[in-house]
Amino acid sequence: MLAQDPSLLGSFSGPALKIGAGVQMLQVYEYADSIGLDVVGGIARTIGLGGGYIAAGGHSPLMSMYGMAADQVLALEIVLPDGRFVSVSETSYPDLFWALRGGGGSTFGVVTSLVIRAYPKLPVTILTFTFGTNDNVTNETFWQGMDLVWATFPAYADAGHYSYWSVSCASEASCSFSTAAHWANNYTTVELQEFVAPLFANLTALGMPPQNVVYAEYDGVLSAFTTTFPADTEVVGTWTSHVGSRLLPRHNWQNETSLVAQSSALRNAAIDAGLMLGYNFKAAANPSINQDNAVNPAWRDTLSHTMLGAVWSQSATANEIAAANKLLTQRLQTWRDVTPGSGAYMNEADVNEPGFQQSFYGVNYPRLYALKQRYDPWGVLYATTAVGSED
Repeated sequence: MLAQDPSLLGSFSGPALKIGAGVQMLQVYEYADSIGLDVVGGIARTIGLGGGYIAAGGHSPLMSMYGMAADQVLALEIVLPDGRFVSVSETSYPDLFWALRGGGGSTFGVVTSLVIRAYPKLPVTILTFTFGTNDNVTNETFWQGMDLVWATFPAYADAGHYSYWSVSCASEASCSFSTAAHWANNYTTVELQEFVAPLFANLTALGMPPQNVVYAEYDGVLSAFTTTFPADTEVVGTWTSHVGSRLLPRHNWQNETSLVAQSSALRNAAIDAGLMLGYNFKAAANPSINQDNAVNPAWRDTLSHTMLGAVWSQSATANEIAAANKLLTQRLQTWRDVTPGSGAYMNEADVNEPGFQQSFYGVNYPRLYALKQRYDPWGVLYATTAVGSED
């Protein structure tokens, strides 16, 4: 089920879509685009918008403008663990309305549909570029360049941008940086060129000018998404890895000692692991919607969601896989150490995350736990790191 829903929902008046739980991300983007709208969604075609994506918060190319995916939910229909089918909104089961938006999946009920806020379609410009070590660029120079990139994160997020980047290190002396997408909403190519010119000038002054620089303009989210993240990048049965992650807080950028410690931890982890992935964004405040929800409060102070991977061969034994997973957890500890009180995105997190209650849910956990006992005292719904799973 996917249909435009113009009805008023509580105090909200504006464009909205009612979406069945089985509808996938690409279908939502296509329908929204056909009626001149964009939605806050993810960057994979098969994401179930009404499933774990919104239940975990949901980051998006539009989040630096409009907030997280969970913030956009106006109402839901769910089947409770006791079998009742109920409608949930600001005024109907308001406690569940709070919990279902960011409080984790497989916990309070089975969502069958939801209504989300939509927005007028805006143009998008995507920038990609690279830089790295070579015969004339040392590893130290490369990491100076990374510090320049990371220094832009507050201003870029505040301008409504969203970037997906990576650092690859074949060895300590051989590293490269790449942007899969620097996504600038409502920017032209000329405007984005002007915006990133100071960074590009600083990199060039280091003797490391950006390479493979490409700008591409699109009329909205759908065309930007399908071109930038083509279908052949979404495959199954090929991955022999999993990731762990950390939310890097804005306040680290506001304290020189914290920023230096964070930079060192990122550098060492990337060299050790060989690959580091990350995003630059913010969960924007949006007065047009109700953002009082169960999203981990750490998201509201986040400028980067950054990931490492545990990797093993196709022929790896169970013991070898376990060893790789253990090493990932150990490597991520340095990130936890430099981001005390922050957290991790539960959809892209270490399955062995220590203290998952704090990392995934933050200070919301006691309230979520109490609601779990109220609506599912039998433990009908369960996931390894879901609320109440420790019982």
